[in-house]
Amino acid sequence: MIVSRWSPAIPVLLASLGLGACSAAAAPAPHRPPTCSKFSGFELSLVSNQGGQPSPVKAAEWFAAHGGVANIPSREWSKVSQDNQGVTVYSGKTVLHILRGADGTWLVDSGKQCS
Repeated sequence: MIVSRWSPAIPVLLASLGLGACSAAAAPAPHRPPTCSKFSGFELSLVSNQGGQPSPVKAAEWFAAHGGVANIPSREWSKVSQDNQGVTVYSGKTVLHILRGADGTWLVDSGKQCS
């Protein structure tokens, strides 16, 4: 007869680690903006900080259609980050920074595109 001196906690620990690995593999990948060594950028001087769109994504979509900057994607915007200055979103190789106006609406104030 072989007597094992393993602690009963070891199989539970190993099972927990195994389950953790399975659930981590099934988790969706985080959104990542494009990285590039060369890009072209723009900054806007906003006349007003009111009258924007109801969300950062809607502001990006509106800007793509009406902002006057070429090659801005019209769809598939994803939020990357948010700070006291606003929200950063990206689509394809374009990154936009969006400010929240005094009225709670959102306006694009700058952006960059990978070249």
